[in-house]
Amino acid sequence: MRRESRSATLALLNTRLHPALQAIVAAEVASGNRVSDTGVDWPEPGSVHVTLSKRFDNHHANAAASFSLCNDPHYWHASYETSTAGEPVHLLIC
Repeated sequence: MRRESRSATLALLNTRLHPALQAIVAAEVASGNRVSDTGVDWPEPGSVHVTLSKRFDNHHANAAASFSLCNDPHYWHASYETSTAGEPVHLLIC
């Protein structure tokens, strides 16, 4: 990852990603997983999504971040999602 790409990714993770997902990303990276992609305004305007390179399971699920197993080869294996009333959804996918 280029330096400017890395800087932009870190800024996005630190300033826009929901705190519950920030904590999960930090735990996953600490255990050897890596961020492979980030983006904004999908699936809706204001949303943030982060893709991790390795699969994760549901052990980080909590009241603020719900876990869903998709396991569809056309999409992704699993995700954590935040849904705060009046706020766009944030996704962590693998």
